[in-house]
Amino acid sequence: MTLRVDTIQAGYGDRSIVGGISFEIAPGQIMALFGHNGAGKSTTLRALLGLIPISEGSIWLDGQRIDGLSVSDRIERGLRLLPEGRGVFPDLTIEENLAVVAAANRNAGASGITPAEIYDLFPILVEKRRALAGGMSGGQQQMLAFGLALLGSPRCVLLEEPSVGLQPDLVEQLFAHFRQICTERQISAILIEHKITSALKIVDDVLILNNGRPVFHESCDVTRNTDIWKYF
Repeated sequence: MTLRVDTIQAGYGDRSIVGGISFEIAPGQIMALFGHNGAGKSTTLRALLGLIPISEGSIWLDGQRIDGLSVSDRIERGLRLLPEGRGVFPDLTIEENLAVVAAANRNAGASGITPAEIYDLFPILVEKRRALAGGMSGGQQQMLAFGLALLGSPRCVLLEEPSVGLQPDLVEQLFAHFRQICTERQISAILIEHKITSALKIVDDVLILNNGRPVFHESCDVTRNTDIWKYF
């Protein structure tokens, strides 16, 4: 398994937000994490990356326990986060954004995803490669943020609402490309996404949270499982 989570509990201070969450994601698999606002989806991703501590349970990446590691150590081992609201350097150009992140992942080796591949994924970034990231449209910034999360050799990418600011046709194209990259490079992913129908086309597994607790977890052809819709 790329990522294994065993009955974690996490929150802020003495307040527990999520608890009893367990799942496994194999190389190349994508898991959707659904739930209403406040269900604990974002808290779960932050706990996985180490932005907030877990009070119970354990987190394993490629067979190594990581819940005791710092955020930087988890990133170095291949855990990445695309946060909601875009994670770009607004005062740098697109080229500079890609160069900075690529340099930080230089130890990834020749098999890592390169800036050239990010340009292939998002051709509009080529045209605007010398423009400041902060001056681009919201959708273009989201494309760049998506590319930054994929640079190097990520083992598991945590995606928080990656479709924000993107046109519907581009969302479908982006998700299809991401599915292909995950399969070819054996990258695992967790996807939080409000465009549920689009997300279901590319995921292998669905976990639904309610009040911080898992209420549905299915590893099958979820597009044919009508039970999932009663939770929305």
